[in-house]
Amino acid sequence: MKRAFFGYLLFAAMILGTSCKKKQDGGANNNPPEQIADIHGDWVGKWQSDVGDTGTVHLKINQVSDSVDISVIFDSMYTDTFIMIGRLDKDHISGYAYSTHNDTFKCIFSLTYDNDTLTGTYNFDIHHKGSWWAVKGTHLVEIGWNYFGSLSGYPNDAFYSSDGMLYLASTLGLYASLDYGITFELVDTAGFYSMCDASGTIYATAFGKVLKSDDGGNTWQDITPSGFQGGSGTMIRFRSRDEGFIISGDDVYYTSDGGNNWTVNENVLPGLSNSVYVTSSSVYVAGYIPGQTYGGFAAVSGDNGATWTQFDIGSTYEVDELWGIYVDGDKILLGGKKYKSGTDDHDLRILLYSEDGGNTFEKKTFQTVPEHDEWIGPVMISQGRLYAANVYPSGDLILYSFNPDRVDTIKGFSGSTSSRMLDYGNGNMGLVANTASGDIAVFYYRSN
Repeated sequence: MKRAFFGYLLFAAMILGTSCKKKQDGGANNNPPEQIADIHGDWVGKWQSDVGDTGTVHLKINQVSDSVDISVIFDSMYTDTFIMIGRLDKDHISGYAYSTHNDTFKCIFSLTYDNDTLTGTYNFDIHHKGSWWAVKGTHLVEIGWNYFGSLSGYPNDAFYSSDGMLYLASTLGLYASLDYGITFELVDTAGFYSMCDASGTIYATAFGKVLKSDDGGNTWQDITPSGFQGGSGTMIRFRSRDEGFIISGDDVYYTSDGGNNWTVNENVLPGLSNSVYVTSSSVYVAGYIPGQTYGGFAAVSGDNGATWTQFDIGSTYEVDELWGIYVDGDKILLGGKKYKSGTDDHDLRILLYSEDGGNTFEKKTFQTVPEHDEWIGPVMISQGRLYAANVYPSGDLILYSFNPDRVDTIKGFSGSTSSRMLDYGNGNMGLVANTASGDIAVFYYRSN
């Protein structure tokens, strides 16, 4: 077998289930297979031989009940059609494929589905064997940061829903993606300011209204509180389908019945909020007090927004403004901008971390020195790691990671105060930022 075989290889696996049993020997297992995970569709990834050769692998899987047809392309040059004979389990397929041109030419292979990834091995002969992996989609998703293109508009908010959909609220409408931002559908052309998901229900603010959708943003119900003004600084977050909050200026609105009725707590916040985080028992905000030196503040309420307790951070750490807050149990991460002390003071980054519910904070030290004014926008805690993205109008988009420390620089893009981080689980994450021209840039990070 020549190495060129790894060029362009087409498997057609056409005989699992009833048709498979007709081709198997009499000793085959006649028990019906377990129901397998839903793996139909397009997949893309990498193959690597045992001697270090690599290439791209594309899979197209047609799945109907217990039967699975699989076509696999190992990039370029060689074309053949293979019929797979194998055994189908809950999340694993193994067996062999033989060429329709030469039924003595076989490939032993395996396929396993786990955590949204297909992994497998192949073995044509002793000199041509190795492993491969693939993830759902039609674009190759490399380990590390991936960029799939831009969207028109300016990003205002983004979230990853409980049913696996990425929603992005922009000045030009609501976008939705099922593949982490590879492809988007424009669901609504209204300009949305803030959005969130609660057990499949979307809540949003737009043009002075509060809206609710139970069908993915196709239709909306107006649940605007009486006297509500709203605006671009308004934020909405729900802890369940029924319980939620609207932060508007220094006012806090609370509902316990999905927005049918609202309680307003007026003038209860010490300043204007840029970020809000809701847990099962508390609501947290971070922002700034206009006109006050070291006016950056963060506060928490345990009584649904009626009263608030500020954390002692503003003057202690010379915080001018906070733009990001993330809470994970007793861990709190705050990101923002420190007070600018002079024209040569470009390092305005502030990242504060607490492991005791905000009683004490540690100021994190960054791994780089900026040449232009730079501060911190969105922050996130995931699997024990701390993440922070920069706001750097004159430079590149930078993502800082701690525990362990790492710096990822994405050139040609910029972070903004409206950037958002998204936790997809298993070490994978998303980041919404801006292109150099000011449009929306969506990134996906694949951990392994």
